[in-house]
Amino acid sequence: MSDITDTLQLPGARLERIETGENAITLHLTGIAIVRVMEATFEDTLWTQDCKLVIRDVEVEGELPDCPCEIKGGDLINNIFTYRDHAPLPIDWRGSVGCKVSVADSGAVFSIDGGSMQLERLGHPRYIKHIKKT
Repeated sequence: MSDITDTLQLPGARLERIETGENAITLHLTGIAIVRVMEATFEDTLWTQDCKLVIRDVEVEGELPDCPCEIKGGDLINNIFTYRDHAPLPIDWRGSVGCKVSVADSGAVFSIDGGSMQLERLGHPRYIKHIKKT
């Protein structure tokens, strides 16, 4: 049996809407690319899935964008680790966490810092294609 690792890719995902609640922000994302790396195989696979990213105990810097919009890229922060444009799954982080997101077209950037971050995968992932290992 081989090990399997899923990694989400931020660029190209669509931010459909942002919900703000009592000290929490939920980012509703569609079309998140997920690369599934399988040990001892010649190729990996590319999938897409809708997700929601919930950040609690938040502090926002910058202006939240008008939705829907496309994500150009960004950082996901898990304490001392910063993941540029990608992050390993699952995301259920606590401590000093957050995200810094760049919006395509407008170039707007916003940051959300928090005390916990969870990514919930919605529905079933959809297979796109096999990709050669680099």
